[in-house]
Amino acid sequence: MKGYRTLALNLAAALLGVLIATDWTTLADPRTAGAIVTALGVANTVLRFFTDGPVGGGEGR
Repeated sequence: MKGYRTLALNLAAALLGVLIATDWTTLADPRTAGAIVTALGVANTVLRFFTDGPVGGGEGR
């Protein structure tokens, strides 16, 4: 996983900047935003059951 940690940290910092700068109340009401976040969490959990490899690992590794 060498090199992925730095990339992940920089992507997280960039994403945090976008999330902070966005006025979420103009995009969705709180109820819709809550449903979206819940759906993302469920989707990520379901996807984890279908994967077993490490982050960045391909089929041939």
